[in-house]
Amino acid sequence: MSNEDLTRSQKKRLEMRKELGIEAPKQHKERKKRKPMSEEQKAKARENLAKARAAKGPAKNSSVHPLVAELPDDHPLSEVKVKQWLKFQTDKLKSIKHQRDSKDSGQRLEYQVTENYVKNLRVYLKDYVWLDHRYGERGENKMEYITIAAQGETRV
Repeated sequence: MSNEDLTRSQKKRLEMRKELGIEAPKQHKERKKRKPMSEEQKAKARENLAKARAAKGPAKNSSVHPLVAELPDDHPLSEVKVKQWLKFQTDKLKSIKHQRDSKDSGQRLEYQVTENYVKNLRVYLKDYVWLDHRYGERGENKMEYITIAAQGETRV
C-alpha cells in the first residue's frame, strides 16, 4: 500500500510511529496458490491414496465398548437400541432445558433425572457398565438383578 491509498488517520498513525521510532507492523505475505496438478499427478495421487486406505484396514468404533458392539440387535441392551434411547433422551433434554432453573421442584427433578439417564447411557456405551436401575426409551423397564456367584465364593 502506498501513502496515497491510506486514510487520514492511518497517515497520522504512520507519522507518529516515525516520530517515536516505532516500526510499522509487518504486513502478512499473500499465500501463493497451488499449481494445478497434471492428470498424471492426479492419477498417481489417487493410486497412493487407495493404497494407503487399503493398508489402514477397517475403521474401529472406539466410542463403543467391544462387548456392547457384540450384542445382537434383539438384545434388550444392544448398541442399536441404546443409541435410539440416547437420541430420544437427548432430544427430550434439549426440549426441557428451561426446567433446569425452574422454581418448581418437580420440573427440576424431571430435568435432573433425564440428564442423569443420558449420562448413564453414554457410560454404558463407552464402558459396558449399566449404572441405572431402569432401562428403555423412557426408562419404563426395571432392571433385574441376578446372582453370578454364591455368597462366600471368591472365584468369579
